[in-house]
Amino acid sequence: MKTFLCCRFNEDLVFMVGYKPGIFWQVTWRFISPLIVLVILIFYMVTQTQKELTYLVWDPESEEFPALASVPYPSWINAVVFLLAGVPSLAVPVYALCRLVFVYCKKK
Repeated sequence: MKTFLCCRFNEDLVFMVGYKPGIFWQVTWRFISPLIVLVILIFYMVTQTQKELTYLVWDPESEEFPALASVPYPSWINAVVFLLAGVPSLAVPVYALCRLVFVYCKKK
């Protein structure tokens, strides 16, 4: 299967750009670019989960009128954010993993 994917990738590249790209571009498109995207995604998730989510509300007790105060969201909001944003983004990797397991089990 690995050989098939390698050959198929090369055929797709030839179809898209009209010629077979050099080894540098093949390695970049296959390994380096996905790795960079994964690192950026992990870094973004780590930095965003460490931030406290806040929203602005009107503060009637402020000396300066009108004034806004920053109030933190409840802690369970992180779970809601994960359910709304994280779960749908897991669909593609979960499908790929299931497909990989299915193909591997079918070969046995």
